Amino acid sequence: ATLRTPTVVGAFSCRRVKRTITPDPDPLLLSSSDAGSEAGLMFLVTAESLEECITEREKSLLVNAGGVFGLASKLKTDTKQGLHGEQLGDAALEARREAYGRNEFEYPPPKTFLRLCAAAFNDLTIQILCVAALISLGIGAGVASHREEYGYLEGIAIVAVVCFVVLLQAGIDYSKEIKFRQLNSVKDNYAVKVVRGGEVHAVTAGEVLVGDLVELVAGDKVPADGIFVEGMKFKANEAAMTGEPIDIGKDTERDPFMLSGTSISEGSGRMIVTCVGGRSQWGVILKTLIVEPGSTPLQDRLDVLVVTIGNFGIGAAVLTFLASMIRWIINGANGKGWDGLKILEFLINSVTIVVVAIPEGLPIAITLGLAFAMRKMMADQNLVRRLEACETMGSATQLNADKTGTLTQNRMTVTDAWFGGKQYDVMPPGDASDAFADMLAESCCVNSDANLAKDVDKGITDHIGSKTECALLQLVEDLRNAGKGNAPPSQHFAYVAKREAHEVAQRYHFTSARKRMSTAIASPSGDGSRLHCKGASEIVVTMCSKMMMTDGSVVDFKPADLDAANDAITAMASTGLRTLCIAYVDLKTAPGALPEDAPEENLTLLGIVGIKDPIRPETREAVRLLRGAGVVVRMVTGDNVLTATAIAREAGILVDGEEGLVLEGPVFRKMSQKEKESVAVKIRVLARSSPADKLTLVNLQKALGEVVSVTGDGTNDAPALKEADVGFALGIAGTEIAKEACDIVILDDNIQSMAKAVLWGRNVFQSIRKFLQFQLVVNVVAVSLNFISACAGIEELPLAAVPLLWVNMIMDSMGALALATEPPSPKLMERKPFGRFAPLVNKEMWRNVIVMSTYQLIVCLVLLFAGEDLLNLKNKGDHHYVVLRLNSVIFNTFVMMQVFSEINSRKISEIAVFENIHKSPVFISIIIATVATQVALIEGVGRSVVGPAVGFMNLSSTEWWVSVLIGTGALPVGLVARLMPIKWFPGKTDEEADKEAQENARAAQLAAAAAAEEEALSDSDVSVTILNARARWKKAKTFINAYTALTAPMTKRIAISKKLGRGSPLQVDDGDGPTDDLGLGISSGLKPKT
Repeated sequence: ATLRTPTVVGAFSCRRVKRTITPDPDPLLLSSSDAGSEAGLMFLVTAESLEECITEREKSLLVNAGGVFGLASKLKTDTKQGLHGEQLGDAALEARREAYGRNEFEYPPPKTFLRLCAAAFNDLTIQILCVAALISLGIGAGVASHREEYGYLEGIAIVAVVCFVVLLQAGIDYSKEIKFRQLNSVKDNYAVKVVRGGEVHAVTAGEVLVGDLVELVAGDKVPADGIFVEGMKFKANEAAMTGEPIDIGKDTERDPFMLSGTSISEGSGRMIVTCVGGRSQWGVILKTLIVEPGSTPLQDRLDVLVVTIGNFGIGAAVLTFLASMIRWIINGANGKGWDGLKILEFLINSVTIVVVAIPEGLPIAITLGLAFAMRKMMADQNLVRRLEACETMGSATQLNADKTGTLTQNRMTVTDAWFGGKQYDVMPPGDASDAFADMLAESCCVNSDANLAKDVDKGITDHIGSKTECALLQLVEDLRNAGKGNAPPSQHFAYVAKREAHEVAQRYHFTSARKRMSTAIASPSGDGSRLHCKGASEIVVTMCSKMMMTDGSVVDFKPADLDAANDAITAMASTGLRTLCIAYVDLKTAPGALPEDAPEENLTLLGIVGIKDPIRPETREAVRLLRGAGVVVRMVTGDNVLTATAIAREAGILVDGEEGLVLEGPVFRKMSQKEKESVAVKIRVLARSSPADKLTLVNLQKALGEVVSVTGDGTNDAPALKEADVGFALGIAGTEIAKEACDIVILDDNIQSMAKAVLWGRNVFQSIRKFLQFQLVVNVVAVSLNFISACAGIEELPLAAVPLLWVNMIMDSMGALALATEPPSPKLMERKPFGRFAPLVNKEMWRNVIVMSTYQLIVCLVLLFAGEDLLNLKNKGDHHYVVLRLNSVIFNTFVMMQVFSEINSRKISEIAVFENIHKSPVFISIIIATVATQVALIEGVGRSVVGPAVGFMNLSSTEWWVSVLIGTGALPVGLVARLMPIKWFPGKTDEEADKEAQENARAAQLAAAAAAEEEALSDSDVSVTILNARARWKKAKTFINAYTALTAPMTKRIAISKKLGRGSPLQVDDGDGPTDDLGLGISSGLKPKT
C-alpha cells in the first residue's frame, strides 16, 4: 500500500515522503524493489525507522540492519569515504534531501500586509462606520440638495480616516510579525567537517545530509543525530540533552548513539548521520517550543480593562442616540420636518463615541512601548525574543538563577594555592622563582589532555576538555604573563611549546579508583624519566616525601608539613574550592622501560591548588540592585551544598542576620506538597538540584501568586524556561534549545543584564500606566461632552465624527509613542515590584484623571453654552456659521488641553513633570509634531470646503490664543491635583494592593487544595472589598456592577471584533476575575482567560 504522510508539527512542516509499507520482518528495512526515490536512488531504510532508532536508543534495530557497516550500506554511504561516487551528483543529493529532509527548519510564512489589513477590518466599529459613511456618501452625492452643500465630503473623510487607521495598525502589526520571525529563526549555521569522496570538506551545519560521515574532535558540536563509527578516547557531553554532567564514552557496542545539540568533550572520532532537521532529537524538542507568542498577564488584564471602560462608553453612546432620536421625533411632531438623514448622522455620532470610548490605543501603546524597550535592552545585552517579556520582567518578584555562567564566570580558575608551606590567595604567586614556576608549568602542561582556544568573535579563551585541567593551563598563561618560568615569547599559548618540548612516553589515565593521573616524559637531563602526577589532594599528598619551595630548592616533606598541607586542603574546601595536588618524581627508569602500573612513590610536592568558578566582578552589585528592587534572588545549582553556600554568600544572596533557607535537591523532592509550598519562596540556595526541581519550584511560586523569572543554559532547562513568566537563556553558554524556549537571551551571560531588564520592564509598565492616565481623560471628556450636548438638544455635536476620529487617532498613536519612549528613571529600582495583582489604575492615577477631566469638561461646557458671548460670535454670520466656528474652537481647545495633559502624564505622583524632559527627544518631537499637525488641520483643511463639511473651520489669532492659554491651564491644574490629599479619591494605592496580594499569597499557602486557593483569590476577595468600601460608594458600586453585568456581553462582542482586527483573540471569560484593575471594587462582568 502506498502512503503519503504530510506532517505538520508546531510551526514546522515536513515534506511529503512517498514510501512503501512491506511485511519485511526487519523493522529498519524496505525491500529494494519498492524503496527509493523518483530519481531512481534506492534507500533501504526509512527516515521514520532511523528516527525511532535514535529516539528509543534501540540497538536491536541497528543490529538487524547489519550493524554500523550494514546501515552505511543501506544509506548508500561508506564508513571510510563517506558519500562518494554517484552519490555526490546533484540528482542523488537532492533525492537524499527529499527522502530524509534537510538539516534546517521550515517556518510558516509571515502574514502578508494585505492579510493584516483585511484582519483590521474585523473591528465591528470600523465596519459600522464604513457602512454608515458609504450610505452618507451615497446620499450626499446622489441627492442634489446635499451634493450642493458638499454633503458627500463627510463620508469620504470618515472612510479616509478609517483607512489610515487600518493601514497604520496593519503596518505596526506587519513590522512586529517580521521581527518575531527574525527572532524565532535559528541562527546556528556553524562549520562542520564531513568526509565526501574520501576527502574532508568544511560545510555549514545546514548542508549536512543523512549518510554524511562527520569528523568530530573535542570542542565540536554534534550537528545532527548519528551512529558512532570509529574514534579514540571519544566522549560526548550530553548534559544539554539529558542534564547529566558526566561525559559519556561512545563506542560501537555499548553506546553508539550521537545526539544533535550535544558536544564532544574528549578525543576524536567519526559518525554517520542518521537524522537531520525536524527528525533529529534537537529538532523534535525544537518543534514543541517554536510557537506563536501567547499573551502575558498584563495583556489579559488590559483586555478586561478595555471592556470595563467600554461598558460606560457604550452606555453613553446608546443614551446619546436615544436622546438625539427623542429630540428628532419631538421636532418632527412640532412641524420642523422629518429629515431621515439625521438618523444616519445620529448613528455615526454614536458609533464614533464607541470608537473613542473603547481605548483600543492600548495595544498600540503596548506594542510601541515594548518595541522601544526591546531596542534599548539590546544595547544592554538582552535580546528580547518575546516583546511581552519586557513588561513581565518589571513585575518579577522571584529570580531563580543558575550559578554557573550567570553568577560566576563559567571558567574554572586557580584562585588559591599552598606552595612551599605558604598559603596564597593571589595568583600567580609573586615570590615564585623561575625554577619553581618552570617545574609547575611543565607539570600542568604535560600531564593534561585539555586545550585552550581563542574565540576571536567573542573575544574570550575557550576551554576544551577537562575544565580543571584548563584552569591549570590558564595558570601557566598567567605565569608567563607575569614573567615567571623563562617561558619563550610566542603568539601561541605557553603550554603548546612545553608539550612540543616534552614528548609523552607513557600516560596513566585517571580512574575513579586511582583518583589521579600521571604522565611520564624523558628526563631533561637525558638520563631516565620524569613522572608528573596530579589528583585528589588527600591521596597524592600522602605519596610525597619531598617538597619544592618557591625559591626552587627541594626539602624533605616532614609530618608537620603533611599536617599543614591537610589543614590547607580543609580550609580551601570549606570555602567551596576544589583542591588538586600537583607533584613529580625523577626516575632512573628509561622511558621505554616504564611499568604498566604508575611508579607513583617518593613524589616531590609542588603544591596544592584551589580551583573554583569565581563569581563575576559585577555579580554582587547586581544582586544588591535586585534585592533593593524587591526581587528575591535565589541560586539553583547542581553543585554540592558547601560550594553553593560559599558562592551565595560571596554573591550577596545569603546575608548574615536574614532568613535564608539552604536546601538540597533530594531533600526538597521528598517533601510533601504542603511542605514544598511553605518553603518555595523562603529558599535562597537549592543545591544538588535537577532541572525537574527547578520546574517544580517555578510552578509552586506561580501558584502562590509570584511573578517568576528563571535562568537556564541547558536543553533540559527548557521546560522551566517555558513555564516561568520570564525565561532567561545564556547567550554564550546556553544551548539553542534553551534559547528557543526562553523569552530573553542574555548575550553576555551576566546577571547585571537581568537587573537592567527589570529596570526596563518596570519602565514599560509605568509607561502603560502613563498612557492609561492620559487616555482615560480623553475618553471621559469626549464621551461626556457629546452625551451632554445630545441631551441638551444640540443638533450639531461639538465633536463631530471626523474630529473625534482624528483625536482618537493622534491621541492613541502619537500619545502612545510619546509616553512609551520615555527613558527609565533609576528610582524605579528603589520600589517594590508591581507584582501580578497591582491595579493598572491606582489611587494616584484616579486623582489625576478625575481632577483633569473635571477641568477639561468644565472648560468645554462653558465654551459650548456661553462661548458665543465670550468669543463675541453672535453677529459674525448665520446660525450654522456661528455653531461651526464655536465647535472649531472647542475642538481646537480640546486638542490643546490633551497636548499639555500629555506633558502632565509624564509623571503619576511626582510634581516635577518637566524633570529630565530634555533627555526625551522623541517625546519633545512628538509634542511638536502633534501641535504642527493640528495647526495644519485647522488652518489647511479648515479653509477648504472639506473642513466645514466634516465639522470644523479655520480660526482667528485670538481664538488660537484662547485655545492655547486654556490648554496650558492643564499644567497648574495637574500641579494642584498632585497636592490634593490622596484619601479623597477612590481606588487602591500600590502599597494597599501589595498588602492584599501578600494576604492572598498567605491564604494560598494555607489552602488544602488548588480549588480552595482559586476560590480564596477570586469571588470572595471581591466581596470583601465591596463590604469594606466606604459607605458613600456602596450604593453607587452596587448599581454600577448591575449595569456592567448588563452591558458586558455587548461590549465584549465589540471588543472581540477589535482584537480580531489585530489578529489575536480577546483573552476574557464571563464572570468576575481575581484582579481589580480599576481599584474601585467594580466588576467588569468578565475575567482574564485561564
